[in-house]
Amino acid sequence: MKARVLVCLVVVVCAHAFGQTPASTGTTTKDVPFVQQLRKTVTFIQMLCLNSSGTETDDVRGTAFFLTMPDERLGKDQGFFYLVTNRHVAECWDEARHPRTVRAVLLRFNLIDGSSSNVPVSRNGNAHWIFPTDDSVDLAILPLKPDETKVDYKAIPISAFATDDVIASRGVEEGTKIMFAGFFYQFAGQKKMLPIVREGIIAMMPDEKLENTTGRLGNAYLGDVHIFGGNSGSPVFVDVGGVHGNRLSGDEYHFLGVISGLFYEDAEFNLTVATTLTGVTHANSGIALIVPANDLKTLLDGREAQASRDATVIKLKEGK
Repeated sequence: MKARVLVCLVVVVCAHAFGQTPASTGTTTKDVPFVQQLRKTVTFIQMLCLNSSGTETDDVRGTAFFLTMPDERLGKDQGFFYLVTNRHVAECWDEARHPRTVRAVLLRFNLIDGSSSNVPVSRNGNAHWIFPTDDSVDLAILPLKPDETKVDYKAIPISAFATDDVIASRGVEEGTKIMFAGFFYQFAGQKKMLPIVREGIIAMMPDEKLENTTGRLGNAYLGDVHIFGGNSGSPVFVDVGGVHGNRLSGDEYHFLGVISGLFYEDAEFNLTVATTLTGVTHANSGIALIVPANDLKTLLDGREAQASRDATVIKLKEGK
């Protein structure tokens, strides 16, 4: 399959891009198990990067996903798509958190015909990622949309974000169930892309900043969920239904954030932050670092992303 399965920038945003199939099928969210939808949100990202000595090319793999951001300037139910992953994935950091030279970027998709395809996003150098102005935020976005007539995927709408107001109003707290899907390096699938799905709980929602995968103090949730190599960039969802206090309202998932790394335990029982991209761990503590959805929304609302959308709207109006 050629690179034509990717279409950049402007797309039609279905009102039910995540959580419901098209109305013409007669099916709704409740007819499609959440796990099936979750698995379709992710793509595997492959970075071909020069090693630290600059002599050989490393094949580094992680996870990415798509989101939709409506923009009424493009018309009713239209907007933009973005590919999302961690900054440490997009820049292919080495163990010292230094960006490496990227030679090519590829994505692996499942196709509607039942096969899968590795599609080049960039064949010569890195893609044109948008990064946060805050260096403590381990995120990267890229305006990008797969061809929905060929690629079998689901995008996460920003309306599904578990932002601070959603967390407060829905009683999300430590102990609330979370779930993610991501790359499983041991068996990623041969004929089809096979993401792994894991479940856990929120372990901590600190109101103070803590050291994260950037080596700086930043916002983060801690998840009691086991992650491993390749899970960087995985989307995490939180059950805002379930049992909260004395209420039972059933499963209802919102996007909580993006997995960026883990805490590992050394021989002296010290806990250290590590990405799942590079490095050697002694013992996985089972505690994952999650970049909050609020930080992703801030990046989407930022000056660079907004300027990119503005420029696209102007070009469309000018017929270019």
